[in-house]
Amino acid sequence: MRGNTVLLVKRILAVAFTGMFLLSSMAMAAAGSGHVEADDFSCRGVYPGDSEEKMLSVFGEPLFDKQVGVYGIAVVYYSFDKDVEIGVSVRTKKVVDIRIEDRNYRAREDVRYGATPYKIRATYGPGERKKLDDVMYYVYDHPEKAHEHLLLATDSEDGHLTSFRITCLPLTEEEADAIAVEDDVSNDLSVLLAGEKEIDTSAMPKQEPVKIRGLER
Repeated sequence: MRGNTVLLVKRILAVAFTGMFLLSSMAMAAAGSGHVEADDFSCRGVYPGDSEEKMLSVFGEPLFDKQVGVYGIAVVYYSFDKDVEIGVSVRTKKVVDIRIEDRNYRAREDVRYGATPYKIRATYGPGERKKLDDVMYYVYDHPEKAHEHLLLATDSEDGHLTSFRITCLPLTEEEADAIAVEDDVSNDLSVLLAGEKEIDTSAMPKQEPVKIRGLER
C-alpha cells in the first residue's frame, strides 16, 4: 500500500513538473525568448558581403536588373524567380541587400509567409518594432556585425509575416550618416561602403530612398 502511495505521489509530481515546464516554455516564447543567429542573415548560403560572382553562381541568371540609389549608394538589383531580389554594390560588386517575397520560402524553425507574431518572437526574440515606408517590421541586428539587419515585414491587420529582408544598407538617413563617418576599418561594413557616396550618380533618376517592392499590402 505504501509503495502504491509513493508511486502515485511521484506521478503527481511528474505531471505537475511537466505542466510547469510547458507553462514556463509558453511564457518565455510569448515574451520573445528566441534569438537571432548568424545564419539568419543569409539566403541559400549567400550573405551580405559575398561577391556578385558567388551570388550569381547560386541563384543563376537573373530575370532582369535595375540600378537605383539607396541613400546615395549606387546599387544594382537583380530579380530572380520565386520573388527574390538581390542588391549588389556598384562600387564593390558585393551583395548588400537580399529581399525575399517567396511565399514558399522557409527560414529557420520553419518561419515563413503567414507566421504569427508569436512564432516570430519565439524564434528570433522580441526585436525592435519599426515602421519604414509605411510598413511595420520586426528589425533584428546581426549579433556580430554593425549595421547589418534582418527585417521581417508584417501585415498591417493581424501582424502575420509577409516578407524577409537581409541588408547592410542603411535603414534611415541617420544610419546612413553614421556609416559615412565610421572610421573603424576593422568593421566589414565600413570597408564595404567606404567611399561609396563618391560615385557620380548625377545621371541617375532622382528619387526617394528605394522602397521594398510589393510590401504595401
